[in-house]
Amino acid sequence: MSMTEGQPFPPDLAGGSADDDSLWAIFSQSRNPMLLADDDRRYINANAAACELLGYVITTLRTMRIDDITIPEYRPYIDDVWQDFLGRGGTVGRFAVLRADGSRAEVEFNATANVAPGLHLSIFINPEVSGDADGLDDDDAAEKNFEEPVTAVTARTGTVLDATERRVLTLLAMGHNWFEVADEVGEAPRQVHVAMESAMAKLGARTRAHAVSIALRAGEIDPPDAPQS
Repeated sequence: MSMTEGQPFPPDLAGGSADDDSLWAIFSQSRNPMLLADDDRRYINANAAACELLGYVITTLRTMRIDDITIPEYRPYIDDVWQDFLGRGGTVGRFAVLRADGSRAEVEFNATANVAPGLHLSIFINPEVSGDADGLDDDDAAEKNFEEPVTAVTARTGTVLDATERRVLTLLAMGHNWFEVADEVGEAPRQVHVAMESAMAKLGARTRAHAVSIALRAGEIDPPDAPQS
């Protein structure tokens, strides 16, 4: 059995609209770990990449809360951080998550509140497998994750990105690294990075994970075909 076999997607984000179907297609097929939590910080869904990163099967994750993957030294602050997150509408930065075997993984993350009523989406990008070249990623903004509000994820507002930016962001949303993206679009990794920076500026995003989260709900990503039921 796969770690996510048989998982239903919450009805608020499945079949309600073309945008929701697109979000589900990315969520279910991306190599970037993605998780959905409710207002009680309880996980209600996770994709295969999240299950692999954390080391839990989906049925176990659905019995867990965000607190359970938070490293012990951060747990005393989680109530305040959660309320701050809900008030801001999102949080970006770097975070250490606790795996099932007790080890820790450093991830770049974006957490977005209320992608549907009462549902909150987290997207992780694991630096250990991102394949980034030295100097390609400037994550200074990620260090300021609690210092200023982040751009909220909105409904579709019309096309903002050009074709190259959209293609680059789509591939990154699916979990491809810089070199794989460059190969797909026929550009050098540095040029891919320039396109990504341009896309982030247009979307008001501060990290790749933040850009993916905004673009998913703004209709700026071309998803794969939705999985067949």
